[in-house]
Amino acid sequence: MMARAVSVYSLIITLDIIYIAAIDLRFMSDPPTLNINGTHRMNKSDNLELICRGRQYVRWLTPPTSTHFSIRDCSGSGFFCSALTITNATVNETGEYHCSYPDLKAEDGKKAVYVFVHDHRVPFVPSEKEYEVVFIREGERVVIPCRGSLENLNVTLNIKYPTKELHPDGKDLVWDAKMGFIVPTHLISYAGVVSCQTRIGNETFKSPLYIVAVVGYKIHDLTLTPVQQRLAVGEQLELICTANTELNVGIEFNWTHSGGALNSGKLHTIPHKKKLWNSLELSNTLIVENVTTEHSGEFICTASSGQMDESASAYVKVYEKPFIEMKEPWPKVWEVTVGAQASYPVRYSAYPEPSFKWLKDGLVLKESYRIKQKSDALVFRGGVMEADEGNYTLILSNKVTKEEQRSSFQLLVNLPPRIIEKEVPVDMYSYGGSPDLTCTARGFPIPESIQWQWMPKEDCRETFVPGVIKPEVVDKCKNWRDISNSSGYNHIERTTTDIDPHAKKIVSTLRIRNADTHSLYRCMASNKVGKDNRIIIFRVTSNLEVSMYPSDKPLEEDNVALRCKADKLIYTNLTWFLAANVSKSERDAPIQPCHSMTLQPVPVSQAVLPTQQGTNITLELMLPNASFQDEGLYACQVVNIKTGVKTCLLLRLSLRDLMAARIRNNFTDQKVNVSATITLHCDAFGIPNPTVVWTKNNNTVVEGSGVILNQNNLTIQRVKQQDSGLYTCTACNSRGCDTSQAVLTVEGAEEKTNVELIVPIGSVVIAMFFWLLIVFVIRGRKKSNVDLKTGYLSMILDSEDMPMDEQCERLTYDANKWEFPRDRLKLGEPLGRGAFGQVVEAAAFGIEKVTTCTTVAVKMLKEGATTSEYRALMSELKILIHIGHHLNVVNLLGACTKPGGPLMVIVEYCKYGNLSSYLKSKRGEYSPYKRKRVESVRWVSAEEDVTEGDLGLGKIPQLDICTGTAEDKLPGNNVNAHEESSVDDHLTMEDLISYSFQVAKGMEFLSSRKCIHRDLAARNILLSKNNVVKICDFGLARDVYKDPDYVRKGDARLPLKWMAPETIFDRVYTTQSDVWSYGVLLWEIFSLGASPYPGVCIDESFCRRLKEGTRMRPPEYATSEIYQTMLDCWLDRPTDRPTFAELVEHLGNLLQANAQQEGHPDCRMGFSIEEGKSLNHHPSAMPNFSQLLRCKSKESLGSESSNQTSGYQSGYHSDDTDTPIYANEEIIKKHNKLIKPPLPETPDKYSTEIRYSSPPV
Repeated sequence: MMARAVSVYSLIITLDIIYIAAIDLRFMSDPPTLNINGTHRMNKSDNLELICRGRQYVRWLTPPTSTHFSIRDCSGSGFFCSALTITNATVNETGEYHCSYPDLKAEDGKKAVYVFVHDHRVPFVPSEKEYEVVFIREGERVVIPCRGSLENLNVTLNIKYPTKELHPDGKDLVWDAKMGFIVPTHLISYAGVVSCQTRIGNETFKSPLYIVAVVGYKIHDLTLTPVQQRLAVGEQLELICTANTELNVGIEFNWTHSGGALNSGKLHTIPHKKKLWNSLELSNTLIVENVTTEHSGEFICTASSGQMDESASAYVKVYEKPFIEMKEPWPKVWEVTVGAQASYPVRYSAYPEPSFKWLKDGLVLKESYRIKQKSDALVFRGGVMEADEGNYTLILSNKVTKEEQRSSFQLLVNLPPRIIEKEVPVDMYSYGGSPDLTCTARGFPIPESIQWQWMPKEDCRETFVPGVIKPEVVDKCKNWRDISNSSGYNHIERTTTDIDPHAKKIVSTLRIRNADTHSLYRCMASNKVGKDNRIIIFRVTSNLEVSMYPSDKPLEEDNVALRCKADKLIYTNLTWFLAANVSKSERDAPIQPCHSMTLQPVPVSQAVLPTQQGTNITLELMLPNASFQDEGLYACQVVNIKTGVKTCLLLRLSLRDLMAARIRNNFTDQKVNVSATITLHCDAFGIPNPTVVWTKNNNTVVEGSGVILNQNNLTIQRVKQQDSGLYTCTACNSRGCDTSQAVLTVEGAEEKTNVELIVPIGSVVIAMFFWLLIVFVIRGRKKSNVDLKTGYLSMILDSEDMPMDEQCERLTYDANKWEFPRDRLKLGEPLGRGAFGQVVEAAAFGIEKVTTCTTVAVKMLKEGATTSEYRALMSELKILIHIGHHLNVVNLLGACTKPGGPLMVIVEYCKYGNLSSYLKSKRGEYSPYKRKRVESVRWVSAEEDVTEGDLGLGKIPQLDICTGTAEDKLPGNNVNAHEESSVDDHLTMEDLISYSFQVAKGMEFLSSRKCIHRDLAARNILLSKNNVVKICDFGLARDVYKDPDYVRKGDARLPLKWMAPETIFDRVYTTQSDVWSYGVLLWEIFSLGASPYPGVCIDESFCRRLKEGTRMRPPEYATSEIYQTMLDCWLDRPTDRPTFAELVEHLGNLLQANAQQEGHPDCRMGFSIEEGKSLNHHPSAMPNFSQLLRCKSKESLGSESSNQTSGYQSGYHSDDTDTPIYANEEIIKKHNKLIKPPLPETPDKYSTEIRYSSPPV
């Protein structure tokens, strides 16, 4: 019934629609008619009448340029009529004429005719305006309205800015006389001005100019910001609606709120326009002052360009007041597995947006890439780590009301158990021992227990064969048994378990009572997030042991011995190696197969095999004066005689740093009553352990009645008034000393009996006697020590005004200028050692330039040096500063004097060693003049060893400490590029004179600085690069007790062969005594390094004959002029000897004369041709002397080739050989038989200043 009613209703609606449409058609008029249709052509100045008839009122629409027309009404006969008459037509009347009904649509009630007024002088219809604008829209065809008065013209389109011409192609480019030039948008969108052009006959005609403008309508994007905004009542709402459009687009913005229009009285908008590169940005800002809760809701912004509409919305929430509301936290305790990426959410509601701060365990959580902190979450992006565990708190703060809300949770990081002891291929254990097998499992939750299992060797034989054991081999063995079922095998003594909740670990130890069988053991640990196990391959070996002496924790510079002991009936071929690339797990196993380790290919060479005792064999590795370079893991490799299996016993050498003695506690003054007991504690420490000495008022306290010295403590029982005083604790070791003092005051009166008075008085008298005796002894020793102190120095200042020690004390040390940081000094190999000091090669970083490394020599004291030796080295430092810089003196570069390290004096490094050793090395290559290079073999006599020490004169190049590269130590090997390549690097007469001249220059400089050398000899002259010699003085670095050049005289050892008679007999040191030594130095140079007075015993007879005038014969390579200079230096009276200034002048003349005589090589330096020939030979050794004096004393020179301990430390000899030297003739003759050399006559101006001091020690 209901369906039928719906059908009837639909039918009625349909009939109504049809009826209305019929009424509209009934009253619709016919379209108007024209007397001319289509196109009409007429000539210029003609007339035309157009008549339009219709059933309604009609009207005309004419071209905008037409002006010569009139309209009249011609109605009648029941029709409406209108006539349009064109008179005296012009081109402007060209166009379309429309006749239409006013109330109907244009297409339904319109008739039109297009009229062409032909004018060959004006082919284009003029425009209404001088410049007409043509708008261009993207994707549409552009019509340039250059209509023509003539049809079928050949028209082109001219484009300006930029200039271009377009021709019709009948497709995309078309010219229509009724419309104009039709062109696609992309061909003209860039143009500025266009016009049409045609040619009639020989004449060109152009249309009016048209300006092209691009217009658009597209809205690319519309945004409304902010999308969500929260405000409080009374605040200002600001929404920005931004449209991104095409260029030349106009936008209209409309705002609505919650579906209705906004009250314009409470808001205002701000438009904004911004042109981008290829688009336009239009914005409209909505501002609402003093919002209320009614403004909550959705705001919609609509943008319209006319042809396109877009809209965007934003939600606004208005609160009555600022607030913070924290929601219930997610979990109070949050458990996460380590490594997992997790995020802890926090729920809250607040306005305004609160500031936030995360705390961990009460401290502010630092920003990091791995943990992202937000107000609503804590995100662990890089995976949770164990260190992240803790209590976290989020604090939210309202900026307006200062209100705070907190939310806390605890983070627990679950760790799968991990057994700390890594698996090793094989664990070796001594036969019969009681080893502990330990498994330490760490994890959270802590494993409740560790299970132990075992497997006999027979069930997994593959793990006990030689070679590398792969994990899959062990995995195949499945027959594991519980540790309680181990009868018949290694007996288990006990299993212990310890749990450390703080460290989250459990330690299980399996004690084997008696190891006698190969087995496998496995420990297993598990918790709710994982499990782990460790397999121990238990291999039993016998009679293997390694040990370390003198202790398991040796000190730096100890003489360390590593001993490896094995049963010689079972093992052989004991060898020490250094183990490399050893993992921590392998280091934990003291015995393991060698094939599982990486050993250095060359065994350690210091190993010795002591005498075998019993059935054991021991291999001992000696490491004398051990340094930190010796540290490492050492492996003793033994080979099983039967199986050939190599087993390694590991022993780690770790040295303890030496540390100067220090006292922890500072003493405080104390007051005690008479008869009380007082204990003073001196808490001293250091490496090695310091020795503690107690003194009272600078007197050593000894243990006696009532005085107890025990473990650095001083206890005084029944104190008395005389126990009052200044008590000092002095702690010393090899690295230094430290002291602490306190004043002890005893208060109260003593009741003394006669006996009690007599005993102390008697004791005091006896003590005073011994005290006076000790004072006299100490004063005598102190006086000698003062004299002895300057004896450590070869170089001293020449002054009669004050003693030497007072001079040195007055010399200043400018730390700002000379102090050099110890951490920028890298010490190398020792260059020389003496009884008190040493000189070492070192690399100084930035001592000359900021970024360079300079090789230097460092002079320092030996361990255990005394205060006098320290002051002597400090005095030498001040003397070097006082002397200043000179080319021919080893110059000071810096010093390390600050506390915390040894005193070090840094001087120039001369890499070619001392002159004495260098001259010896060149004996086979000497020629008095330069000669062409010949192919020859460098040779050295069999008795002479010039490769010893650090002179670098051997064939093996040494490493430069700065660059680490090998360098040749001989100066002749670096041939100057400016020298002739044909000249050999042999030694010439010119070189010898040059050395002599340079030494004289250096001594002239020293004497000008009031400095007396006291030990001028070839061993104290160093050879530097470019053949420059330098005078040095290393008094403390000289072992005069082992050097045969230093002869005992009384309690001192002196270089008697270089000393002047007044120095030997009267201890007088002056510059003129240095001149005597210079003469001996000349003898050394021109004998090519021979020792003075060869074959003569240096004893009292020698000294007496020297005083009587006995002098040495000329050396083999000296000319008469040179020998005469030597004799001048050896004159008896010091004032008769030449000064160093005169020697410089004289040797300079000789050097110049030698250079001028290069024309005849055999006549230089006063040589005759025969003399030149006789000198131009290779001496096979020193001259063969007939027996004159037999030297049987070690104080005399033992050998021409005495072993040099250092080419740098002034060449002090270290061997004590007493090999005799024989002379072939009388080499001593009287001075009165000699003629004084022809030196320039000068007035008596020699210095008469003399210095009385003890000779050098």
